[in-house]
Amino acid sequence: MWENEPCRIGFGFILAMQIYFVSLLEWAKANNLASTWSDVAGLLIAIVGFTATLYGVFRSKRAAVLAQEAAQSARDSIRLFDAITNFSAAISILEEIRRTHRQNDPTGLAALPERYAAIRKHLILLRASPMSLEDDQHAAIQNALVNLFDIEKRVEKALAAKNAINPARINAIISGDIDNLLTVLTKLKVDQGASK
Repeated sequence: MWENEPCRIGFGFILAMQIYFVSLLEWAKANNLASTWSDVAGLLIAIVGFTATLYGVFRSKRAAVLAQEAAQSARDSIRLFDAITNFSAAISILEEIRRTHRQNDPTGLAALPERYAAIRKHLILLRASPMSLEDDQHAAIQNALVNLFDIEKRVEKALAAKNAINPARINAIISGDIDNLLTVLTKLKVDQGASK
C-alpha cells in the first residue's frame, strides 16, 4: 500500500504543474503576452532547463563533498599505516640494541651509535607525525628519545675508556621504552581495525 505513495505524490505533482502551466499559457494568450506558441515553449524550456541545472549543481556539490571525505579518509589511513610501520621498526631496533647490550662485546658496542641514530630517526618521525596522538603516546616517544640520548652517552664513554657497560641497568630502561611503545602500537592497530 505505502510502496506506491512516492509515485502517486510525484504523479500528482506533475499533474498539478501541467494544469498550472496550461492555465498560465491560456492567461498569457488571453492578455496577448505571448505572441506565439514558440515563445511559450521557449519559456517552458528555459524554466525546465534552469531547474535541471540547479538539480545538477546540488548533485555535483554533494559528489565533491563525498570525494573530499574519501580523500581525507585515505590520507588518514596512510598516516596510520606509516605510524604503525615506524613504531614496529623502532621496537625492532630497540630489541636488537638490547641483545647487543647483553653481549657486552666491544666490537658489537662499536656499532651501537649507528643503531641509536636509526632508532632516533624513527622516533623523531613519529613525534613529528601529523597523526593525532594522545598526550601519553607523545610522552612515550619523548621518554624513549631522552633515554636513548642518555644511554648513547654512557656507551660512548664506555667505548672511549674501553670499559664494559652495565647491560642489566641499560636494558631495564630500554625494556620500559619497548613496553610503552608497544602499548602505543597496539592502540594504533586497534584504531586501524576500527577504521576499516
